[in-house]
Amino acid sequence: MRPHAAGTHKRDAYATGTEAGSTRMVWYERFNLIEAGLWVSVALVILCRARPATRQQRWAVAVAGVAFVVFGGTDLLEIGCAGFVPGWLWGLKIACGAAILSSRYAYRGWQTWRWTDREFLFGLAMLVAVMVVIAVQRRVES
Repeated sequence: MRPHAAGTHKRDAYATGTEAGSTRMVWYERFNLIEAGLWVSVALVILCRARPATRQQRWAVAVAGVAFVVFGGTDLLEIGCAGFVPGWLWGLKIACGAAILSSRYAYRGWQTWRWTDREFLFGLAMLVAVMVVIAVQRRVES
């Protein structure tokens, strides 16, 4: 990571609000708080509204609920990162996304899975987007 000003790093300046970008940081924090709340709300809706008929579907609903709550938790953890998300947090976010996508197919039945399903393709597109963001972030930090 490159020094920013007077031996500090840009990440530290954002975290302490010592830069003009501190207003942007406040919005970043608010956005992550709202996003975390929305993911927990999604989990609650799934857990309360789903009507699983089989054991496999009950398991899928439970996994999806937990995955959405954990995904919301990653947004709360992201607040303390000042916009520079560490690799372990990206890994946790990706694992949550995989669990959510897997629970969808477990609920519907794995025989319905197709390489061309729009949900699967969307999941792959999001994975590629995350990888691009990680690469850009690492480039900026170095």
